[in-house]
Amino acid sequence: MALFPAGSGGSEEVAYGNKGKGILIHTLTEGNGMPLSNRTTPANGSEREQVIPLLYQVKLKT
Repeated sequence: MALFPAGSGGSEEVAYGNKGKGILIHTLTEGNGMPLSNRTTPANGSEREQVIPLLYQVKLKT
């Protein structure tokens, strides 16, 4: 697990979560651990709301 220290300034993408200021990195992976899609959100955002956007970012070969 990577820890990212809080920056000195911040922007609208950086918010306060229950552990302080920061961001969340959401990653959807396949069974072997290969990442399929990534997304960053403010720390106070809902994790459940990120499932559908992560799935829409995956491109399948047909």
